[in-house]
Order: sequence, then C-alpha cells, then structure tokens
Amino acid sequence: MKWNPGSISRALFLGLYALAVFVAPLDAAQLTILHVNDTHGHIWNEEGKGGFDALALLVEEIRREVASNGGDVIFLHAGDVNTGIPESDLQEALCDISLLREMGCDAMVLGNHEFDNPLALLRFQESFARFPFISANFVDSWGKLAFPPYVIKEFDDLKVAVFGLTTESTARSEPLYLEGGSFLNAVDTARDLVPRLRENADVVIALGHLGWGNVVPGSTGSADLARASIKGLDVIIDGHSHTLFDNAVLIGSTLVAQAGAFGKYLGRFDLEIEDGRITDWKWKAIPIDPAGGEDPEITNRLDYYEWVGSRKIDQVIGSTRTLLDGERVKVRSGETNLTRLVVDAIREVAGADIAVVNAGGIRDSIQAGDIRMRDVMAVLPFQNSLVVMDLSGSDIAEILGSISQIKPGLGGFPHVSGIGARSVEAGKDQITIGGVPLDPAKTYRLATSTYLASGADGYDAMIPFSKRAVDIGFTDTDALARYIEDHSPIDEKAGAK
Repeated sequence: MKWNPGSISRALFLGLYALAVFVAPLDAAQLTILHVNDTHGHIWNEEGKGGFDALALLVEEIRREVASNGGDVIFLHAGDVNTGIPESDLQEALCDISLLREMGCDAMVLGNHEFDNPLALLRFQESFARFPFISANFVDSWGKLAFPPYVIKEFDDLKVAVFGLTTESTARSEPLYLEGGSFLNAVDTARDLVPRLRENADVVIALGHLGWGNVVPGSTGSADLARASIKGLDVIIDGHSHTLFDNAVLIGSTLVAQAGAFGKYLGRFDLEIEDGRITDWKWKAIPIDPAGGEDPEITNRLDYYEWVGSRKIDQVIGSTRTLLDGERVKVRSGETNLTRLVVDAIREVAGADIAVVNAGGIRDSIQAGDIRMRDVMAVLPFQNSLVVMDLSGSDIAEILGSISQIKPGLGGFPHVSGIGARSVEAGKDQITIGGVPLDPAKTYRLATSTYLASGADGYDAMIPFSKRAVDIGFTDTDALARYIEDHSPIDEKAGAK
C-alpha cells in the first residue's frame, strides 16, 4: 500500500518528520530554530497561501512536537515586518507585531524597512512587541548602540545567543529617519561580538537582514559573513533578499538559511548539539498552507484587523481601461505606463517643471477596472513626502547626469517627467524641458520625494541642494490618487505627456 501523507493528521506528520531528522543521543541537546523574514504586512491568507493564523497553528504544533521529544524551540524574525500591505501599513504594522508576540517570537532583527518610519515609531513598535528588536551594528549619532545587540535564551541544558545584523545599505536606501545613526560593518561587528557571546552560550546565531546573492556594493551579504570564517558562529538566519532556499548551505563551519518572504514559508532548523558543537542538523522550508488548519482565535483577530484597515482603502477613486504595469523587473529597467503616470502625477500636484522618482518606490501593478485607494497604496506603499527645489539648468543637468549612471535592475533606477527624452541616458547636451533645450542659467522647479532629496538610493547629487527642498504637504500616494481622480478613466496613453 502506497503511503499517502494526506491520510494522516499534520501533527502526526510533523512527528514522523522529526523522527526522520535524527535520533539524538541521550546526552545531546536538541534545538529547533523556527524563522520567518520579510513578512511586509502579509499576515492574511493570499490565494490559498500564507496567513498568520495558519502560521500560528503550525508553530504551536511544532512546539508541542519538539517538547515531547525533549527539545527546545526558538522562534525568530529576520527583519522587514514593515511596509507592503495597505491594511497593515495604515495600522503601523502593530497588528503584525501583536500576532508575532502571540506566537512567542523571541527576537526580530531590524530590517532596512523598519527605518521607513521615524525612530520614535520604531521604538514604540518594539515596546508594543514585548520581544526585542535587535541590531549589533546600528549605532546612533554618538556611536552608541541604538537597540539591543543580542539576546541570550536560556533553556534547562542549553544557552543560545542570537545577535542582530542589519544591512549597511540601509544608510543609503532609508536615510530619512536615521537621526544621524549609521551602520557598522557587519563582518567587523561579528568578529568582535561572537567570541564574547561564545563564552556565555552553547550556540551562537546571527539573525541577519543582509541578503543572499547580489547585494548592494559596499554592503555585507550572508555569504560574505559566513565566508569570513568567524570561529564560534554556528548559524546565520537571513532575510532581505526574499530568497527561498532549497536547503540550508554550509559555508566553512557556518550554516546559512533563508525562508522566502511574505509569510509563505516557515524555516525549520533541527540541531543536535553536544558540548557546544553541532553534530547533526536538518533544515527545511515548510509551506504555510491554510488547508492544514488555522488558529481560530488568530483568524478572528485577522478579520478585525482587515476590517479596520479596509474602511478607508476600499473606496473607488477612479478607473483604468488598461493594465498599469508595475512589474518589478520592468520598472527597474525601463519605462512603463505606470511609471509615467506616477512621475506625471507628482509633477502635476507640485506644479513643477520636472519630477523624478526611483523605480524601487513603485511596488505593484494596477489591474484594468475600478481603482481603489488600496491599489494606489500597494503601488506606492512608502507614502514618501514630496518636496520641490528651485534649481538652475546647470544644477538640473548635473543631477540628471549623475542619476543616469544608476544601473538598470537597481531600486534607484530613475523615472522622470518633463524631460524631452524621458531616459536621461541621451546626455546633457540633448536635454529638453517642455520641448525647449535646457538653459543652464534658467531656474527650474524639480519635484521629488524627501527620500531622494536626502541622497538615498544613489541620488547623492541631490544632497548639495537638499537645504532648498520645500515640503509641499503631499505624499507620492496622495499625488497619484489625486491624478487618478482627476484623469479617469485612464487609458493606454497614461502618462504620455
């Protein structure tokens, strides 16, 4: 008879899985690390995948299973709880954090998107969480650690140290609310900290929001950290790049794993530890399948959070006759009708000659049909404040020349409105504004976000002019919503001005 896993309960299956992992010697300690990353407000079931109610039930089942085998569990979040789903964004991600607290989250590393909001809000989120937000390499303007660098979890026969590392690229991508803070090199930080943690712990885990694969030049990826061969660093639980591993990777003596994104997978590490040394391990990414069961109390809370968040954002504000294309790969390498719509909307609301936005701020498409506020917030979830700067033509040429060097594929890839050749790669001598060649001595008004005006995402050329920036009282989300209201129905010529 062929075995059918669907014919037994999930709890029994988890138990059989645990037995298949390893049978630990009687004198060995057993530690299970559960981890998620980059949830970005995705706490609800989406098309039959994910959902914090299903995640909560799975976490609880694993806790019971591991406890029955004499093991211990630690549950970690590898950063970026903020920014992504409008219903969550409107509630400052407090609904997400509340549910993570309910699941017994032991620590969360600060991701780059934790800095999308003022530090005062981030500190409030941490106090509300009642579990630590950690980062060993984020320091304030005085060079002092701004958040706890690590936690040590003590079990009956095991001490586990978890320290946080935030990608150094945050200083470039999210500089607005750092209040003079900065990010120390992740490898140097780990080299200094791990030996001290090792003196007090049997297992040392780096909870990193660093990224796997291509990382921003000058920043540390999780593979870089593992290749640094830091003695005593056992495991790196990673986030930031949204990478779904097929299996954990062993680099030197350090294990690395990442579990995708958006709460669709739960990473599970099962470790066997003897005398402070990992002697056996097993890792897998478990799909979060609502069909396997959901925690009914969490489901009720999710329903309430959705109702609160949706009251404002389900109102129809306009319509489009065509798909407005915000696919990540496309907007980071060229124009689409949606990118044109966004920059034209900003230029119009600001009464500016030119508008500039970065591709990384555009996060979703809008389907043909009615447009709701939720659609606009999904496209522009960061709700960046808009500013205008009065600049000379030569200043404009300098800025355009600089940002034209940003490579396709990066979040800083520029989109512009008001420029004769929307792609600024043509060169300064061919720039036209309003159909007239740019005059180096003339004053023009440029509209952009406070984010870019501060030099973020490769827009360093704007820094010398940032003191001229005047806030116009609108966010990019406001601008797009108003443009859609005024110009609906949007057609295939969207943004073609």
